[in-house]
Amino acid sequence: MIELAVDEDALVKRITGRFTCAQCGTGYHDQFRQPNVPGMCDACGSTAFVRRKDDNEQTVRTRMAEYRAKTAPILPYYEQRGLVHRVDGMASVDDVAAQIDAILDG
Repeated sequence: MIELAVDEDALVKRITGRFTCAQCGTGYHDQFRQPNVPGMCDACGSTAFVRRKDDNEQTVRTRMAEYRAKTAPILPYYEQRGLVHRVDGMASVDDVAAQIDAILDG
């Protein structure tokens, strides 16, 4: 079992800031990755952007509450058996992927 350890407030910022080009799907973020030219996709030049309907604070916090209520309680069972591997979910995408790859290859 792989558990991604995250800071809930930081996760909310990450998810609620996401948006994509409506034409080509290139991903952006309000805080971490804006288009080079404001309002214009770097990849295709489109000026249309979209956000997922469920990329909002309430949905993220509801999902985290569901995790705490339904999934987190089973962790001790797997921990006692040495089957829980924790990954820093707040690291960069490349670092998270490398940590998961190391667990799966181990």
